[in-house]
Amino acid sequence: MTKLQKGLVMGLLCFFLAGLSGPLWAQDSPDETAGAVIVLLKEQNQKLSGDLRRIQREIAALRADLDKPGVKDVFAGIGYIFGLFGAAAFAASRRRE
Repeated sequence: MTKLQKGLVMGLLCFFLAGLSGPLWAQDSPDETAGAVIVLLKEQNQKLSGDLRRIQREIAALRADLDKPGVKDVFAGIGYIFGLFGAAAFAASRRRE
């Protein structure tokens, strides 16, 4: 290639690259997009905080329900008492003989 051809190719390349950067300037400024992202993040944070509070209330309610004895616990206690009285009655009947 001659110097003229190299110069022409370099000139076209620079012209082409300079033309590409023009549409990039037309974009929103970073401050505007950053502000929109910050607003979006704050909205999401508020929503997640509300959801977290609701979940914490549900967990507290479940813990309160677990502290109360259920039907299974009541019947287990009655069975335990009957078992102790049965063992005592068996021991008392063995002593009499």
